Amino acid sequence: MSVDQLRRDGLAGPFELADKTGLDAARDAVFEFKALRREQLLAARRAGNDNSTYSNPLIDRHLDVGVIQRLYYDANVQSAVAELLGEDLYIWRSNFFVKSDGTGQNKWHHDRHFENGDAKLNLYDTSNHFSITMALTDIGMDEGRIEYVKGSHQPISGFDRDIPRHIDEVPDVVADRVTPLPLERGQFVLFHASLLHRSLAFGEGNRRVSMAARLLRAGTKIPPYGSANPAGGAAARAEPIMYYRDSGLMRLN
Repeated sequence: MSVDQLRRDGLAGPFELADKTGLDAARDAVFEFKALRREQLLAARRAGNDNSTYSNPLIDRHLDVGVIQRLYYDANVQSAVAELLGEDLYIWRSNFFVKSDGTGQNKWHHDRHFENGDAKLNLYDTSNHFSITMALTDIGMDEGRIEYVKGSHQPISGFDRDIPRHIDEVPDVVADRVTPLPLERGQFVLFHASLLHRSLAFGEGNRRVSMAARLLRAGTKIPPYGSANPAGGAAARAEPIMYYRDSGLMRLN
């Protein structure tokens, strides 16, 4: 059923992590990085500096934080990705999204940042570019819920995808395809990177954290603008994390 769901809707799941014991530690690590980011922005504002001169500590922590890295080695994550997407994949980028009182919405967007090197973007190529979204806390209907446009990884009559990567609203022709995606703590979904999705403004409830990762086929060339890792320290390298046990690609050093 999950294969049919992915082919039809562009998204499969939710699935459950096999081991949820590390979720609270991962969540707390994200809160610490979020606090660091806040300090960086305040320091930049006080100094009159451009915020772009500061790295984003919420990006690419799968490279250097063990409790976060291990979530991608979870048996059910490995199994679901291998069954639905294949085993010759790696993570090239990860990020976190923290929402609480006052946090606005993320616009409709897709995750297909590039194709292969300088090749022209192909939103309807379903053989490469995938995403994992994982809930480190519950993500309810009011807690900045995630929504996606079902089937938007494929051509839809009357819907022109020759649009900016981020848009405010989807046209009426796909309005009936907008589907809420509430997630419980420890659940994850897999989807084609070209699938349109967004998260709404935070309404009420506990602070919520989602974790996203972008997956590529081995051999895909990451353009220079997409390869820099701002995590800092020993992890600051372009080489992505290889993570499939049975593919011969796993590399953690």
